[in-house]
Amino acid sequence: MEEEDYKRIYTGPTVIIKMLQSRLEEVNIYPIVKDNLSSGTWGGFGGVPGLIQLFVHQDEYEKAKLIVDDALKNINQD
Repeated sequence: MEEEDYKRIYTGPTVIIKMLQSRLEEVNIYPIVKDNLSSGTWGGFGGVPGLIQLFVHQDEYEKAKLIVDDALKNINQD
């Protein structure tokens, strides 16, 4: 993964990340999930709980952003 090819689209709790990941995969967008807490724990460093990041390829960012925004709007309406 070339980091400059990906853009962060969301940071939040695991439950929301999993839901967004599923929604994106339904339209053939396969995001990258970066969990600094787990990575840091394995490396002997700490992380901040609840700060899991979701990245998508920059070519898919605009389409993914619409899906993420819509999903988050629906969560906030409940």
